[in-house]
Amino acid sequence: MSFSHDTKNALVTLSASQKHICCRRAELYGILYSAGVFSRQKCKLVTTCRALAELTIEWLDSLCHIKGNLYVTEHKSGEPDERSSCKITLPQRRELEVLYTLFGYQPGEPEYHIKAGMFYCQSCRPAFVRGIFLSAGTITDPEKGYHLEVSLSDSERADELMRLLKENMLDAKLMQRKSEYVLYYKDSESIENFLAYIGANNAAFTIMNKKIEREIRSGANRLANGEMANITKAVAAAVDQTAAIKELISSGEIEHLPDELKKTAYLRLEHEDASLSQLASLHSPPITKSGVNHRLKKIVEWGK
Repeated sequence: MSFSHDTKNALVTLSASQKHICCRRAELYGILYSAGVFSRQKCKLVTTCRALAELTIEWLDSLCHIKGNLYVTEHKSGEPDERSSCKITLPQRRELEVLYTLFGYQPGEPEYHIKAGMFYCQSCRPAFVRGIFLSAGTITDPEKGYHLEVSLSDSERADELMRLLKENMLDAKLMQRKSEYVLYYKDSESIENFLAYIGANNAAFTIMNKKIEREIRSGANRLANGEMANITKAVAAAVDQTAAIKELISSGEIEHLPDELKKTAYLRLEHEDASLSQLASLHSPPITKSGVNHRLKKIVEWGK
């Protein structure tokens, strides 16, 4: 199953275990508020998360005494977690009026207003946002990248949700995609904060761990690349030094070198694969690495 589907299933399990009725109502409010269609005339929620559909039907009955219609369509193709398409409808306008009254709307009040009166305790707002994510959200597998979004049907609802998220230090970005208004996060820290806020702690920890693994791999690669570059540079320098020394020997110029340079030249020729530090220790008495480097540069210049 996808990371997004697993996250939603875990959240549904968390939601079903809530003890406070006020939080359940707030979450049901969020689920319906962000449904594809939710007005005083019609309500329709479509989801591939069957657990969410079944929980919504259960809460409509237990919290609102409303019998919703659940239609499940099974598809033979597609991803395993997307083969069940669930649609919930409330055909009776009277039932919709009951819902709107339950959620605190006055006659004629705009449907896109988020009714803060639904939030009785400190856990109600997170429950409401959790319902919105379950109904209209999706999250990318952190193995592929960082992206979490919520798609809403109109700009007014998007603006209302933007304000609510900002009040809770969860500032989101907004874009329009065709006829939908999408609130989204693209950095790992913001996604972790959002997931933690709605109770998806395991998903937040997964993203955190993947980020750490990615940073470790990146650091190891940088270190390996740096070491390889240094090795390549050292090998190229040793080749130049050996070639210059052989040229000095063949021309007889080696005898004109000062004794300390001559000693270093023969050591380099005897130990072509030795590092500067190793060459330094082979001298008697030993000299510094920078001292060897300085002598070899002089030898190469002399050879040219």
